[in-house]
Amino acid sequence: MQSKTILFLFLFLGLSCNQTQDDEKHRIVLFRTIGHQLLLASGDSTSRIMPIQKTANGIYQIRFENSFEIMPDSLANITIKTLRNSNPQNQYRVSVFTCKKTQMVYGFEWSPKSTEDVTCLGRGLPENCYIVEIEVFKSGINPNILWSVVVALLLLLLFYVVYFRKNKKDEAISTENAGDFQKIGAFNYFQQTGVLVLEFQKIELSEKENKLLNLLLEKPNETVAREHLLKEIWENEGVFVISRNLDVLVSKLRKKLIADPAVKITNSHGKGYKLEV
Repeated sequence: MQSKTILFLFLFLGLSCNQTQDDEKHRIVLFRTIGHQLLLASGDSTSRIMPIQKTANGIYQIRFENSFEIMPDSLANITIKTLRNSNPQNQYRVSVFTCKKTQMVYGFEWSPKSTEDVTCLGRGLPENCYIVEIEVFKSGINPNILWSVVVALLLLLLFYVVYFRKNKKDEAISTENAGDFQKIGAFNYFQQTGVLVLEFQKIELSEKENKLLNLLLEKPNETVAREHLLKEIWENEGVFVISRNLDVLVSKLRKKLIADPAVKITNSHGKGYKLEV
């Protein structure tokens, strides 16, 4: 299961990279479409559009084989219509440069929130060698990227859960192989090491918690006197404590047995404690 999760994660990341590459190819096709429409608007249906050049991150240049005239009206209408249909969340800067002197002769910006009309329309640019540069500004988070990140995080979480459960299972199996155990309800109890195992969960007992459980197991479902428990756990080692210490110890052991409701430590008031299984 673990190896399959890792493989699926790498496959997904590979598909995400392919998606990014596909978006780039799609954008280049759009820019070639804009170039084609500009040539048709100028009456040129034969000359070629040169390969789209990406000069920087988010900046693309459309170059043309021959000189032609550009009408700002056509340029604005064609680019805005094409780019709006492609990704209406982005904003763009469109600039026109001459090829030789690389001087900007026309430009405008557009975004989905634009309220102003594109300026300088109706003033045609004479026949010349032009470069149309389109700069893309991403506004907000691309939904495809956001979805990819969310799915990747979910896969990483799934991998962590699978890996964690596997380690817990291996640890529990290792504990079970450490020696003999006895059943206490749903627990496997390893007396020598002071460990309780429930499915893949390993619960370690302190030295005194282990002693207490052993003493209660000597007489299951019978009350063991408080004096006997105090003597065996503390007084035989030369330590004298108040009765409250026993109550605190019982409370700690109860919390570690709570995973199985069928196993209880009950109090016989003034007498002692009983392990009910």
